[in-house]
Amino acid sequence: MTDSTSNTEANNLLALVFPCSGCGACCRRVDKAVKNFGIESEEGDDFYFPYKWDDTGRCEMLTDDNKCSVYENRPLICNIDKMLSLTDMSKDKFYAINIEACNAMMDEDNLPLKYRIK
Repeated sequence: MTDSTSNTEANNLLALVFPCSGCGACCRRVDKAVKNFGIESEEGDDFYFPYKWDDTGRCEMLTDDNKCSVYENRPLICNIDKMLSLTDMSKDKFYAINIEACNAMMDEDNLPLKYRIK
C-alpha cells in the first residue's frame, strides 16, 4: 500500500460520521442525557446545554418532524462524533455503545424497524 492510498483510507475513516437514523428518540430524552453525563454546567463551558426540555424530557429544539432546529450548532452532548474526541475509546467501540443505546430507546418508543441502526 502506498502512502497516498493509506492517506486516502485514513481520510475516508475520518469522514465517516455516526449513522444516526433521525428517529428523535435521544432528543425526546435529552434531560436524561444531560443528567447522566453530569453536564449541567455553566454557560460558556463546552458542555453547557443551553436549551430547555419539557416534562417528558423532549428538547425544545426538536421539531415535529424529528429534526433539530439548531443541528449545525447543536451542543456537545448532541454530537456523538465530537463526544468521541473526548474519550480514549476507539471509534468502533464508542459507536457500538451508542448504537446499542439508540436502538434500546427506539425499542422503548416502539419505533418502526426502519429506524434501527445496524
